[in-house]
Amino acid sequence: MSGYPPPKSVVAGIDGSQAAVRAALWAADKVAGTDIPLRLLYISDQDPSASPREAQKALATAEGTLDDAYGAIDAMGKPVKVEMQILDGRPVPALIHASDPTTLLCVGGTGSVHPKDDGLGSTAAELVQSAPCSVAVIRGRHSGPVTDGRWIVARVDESPDDSDVLQMAFEEARRRNAPLVVVSAWQSGFNDLQNDQAIDDQDRLARDLLDRDLAPWMPRYPEVEVRTVVVYGTFLNYLTEHAKTIQFVVVGGTHAREVQQLVGPAGALALRCSDFSFLVVR
Repeated sequence: MSGYPPPKSVVAGIDGSQAAVRAALWAADKVAGTDIPLRLLYISDQDPSASPREAQKALATAEGTLDDAYGAIDAMGKPVKVEMQILDGRPVPALIHASDPTTLLCVGGTGSVHPKDDGLGSTAAELVQSAPCSVAVIRGRHSGPVTDGRWIVARVDESPDDSDVLQMAFEEARRRNAPLVVVSAWQSGFNDLQNDQAIDDQDRLARDLLDRDLAPWMPRYPEVEVRTVVVYGTFLNYLTEHAKTIQFVVVGGTHAREVQQLVGPAGALALRCSDFSFLVVR
């Protein structure tokens, strides 16, 4: 996690699902060997009218769930500073309250109630849209590198957070030994659709900007294979069309509309046709 100021802490939401454990393992790998703590949080959404016996049973479940996640991290054999905590409340507000803008929040794509990996759980979708910090949603059956040739995809467009997006995308590509695709997407008015020259000019401008933005990063990551793509249309359409060739997506939080599309009904097809994880950088 070099190059830019690291997060103050990394938080992983733990709920007893395998997806949450994979999110914790991904987070652990990010902070291994650093002084950045990994906070494992279990949110206990318990009925206030529960009996003492029910409360005790819920506490035992929470502690056991955290212990299981810690055991999985310990089995990695990497030096990770782990903190564990049980909080009361609803999952989304509690996780947001436990985070701040300098935190990286990691969650599984689906929770313990809906363990299938072909969609996105409501908690993950809400956090991606409302958390003030960066949010990583880990999907599929792998938390670490996937050596099947699938791409890391980064979305850039001259936004203020492009540098952070590229930093995280290059880091993830190097960690996974995966190729990186840097995508710029643009749309125009109806009249421009009739003008081939205008489309060619815009495409050329977008490619020049991509080359300029990538120039400082290429020497730092010479081992990463990089390809640039200019998309006429939406980024979501690109993800849907290429879903099966993608393993990880990095997009800036300034792309609020595209983030909403990805985690909403419009993005369901792209998510169902793949198991790519994604990181929204704020």
